[in-house]
Amino acid sequence: MSSWLHAVVLAGAVTVTAPASTRGHPDIEARHEFHVSYTRMAVEPLVISAQIRVFADDVTRVLIERSRAQSLTLNSPQADAAFQRYLVESFPVQANGRLLTPAIVSSSQDKEMWAFIVTWTSATPITSLSMHNAVLFEIFGDQQNIVKVKHIPSTKESTLFYSGGSRADQVLRF
Repeated sequence: MSSWLHAVVLAGAVTVTAPASTRGHPDIEARHEFHVSYTRMAVEPLVISAQIRVFADDVTRVLIERSRAQSLTLNSPQADAAFQRYLVESFPVQANGRLLTPAIVSSSQDKEMWAFIVTWTSATPITSLSMHNAVLFEIFGDQQNIVKVKHIPSTKESTLFYSGGSRADQVLRF
């Protein structure tokens, strides 16, 4: 990713325009020139907490298509449940070789982005983490997903990058 795009993503500065195909649609309000998600993840001994930020129109589109609903309102129990089901397939997280189940804690809007607070709980202290973030890859060929991981006990930090539809796991050891 170019340093310019990296700065734009981190700053949250995005220019948004509505395409003719989505104007007036209550669930898909805007279009943007690139597709990216940004996840900040904190790994504690037994719990992983994350904030996953995605463009609201992108996540609405994928959740409507997957649930075959006519419409879906973000920040509703239905949307949070649909996103949780979506994460199981598109953003699997394993701790110590065991697949963890995501739980949506909350969701909220931040300008054009939608933020989901998600936790995963491990039965044993987390010493390794394996994941791939394929969120929105099935819809957007240019989708890029960034995951910033901070291990709380050690303060070790890593940044993971997923693009091009890759579903390869990346592994971190603490």
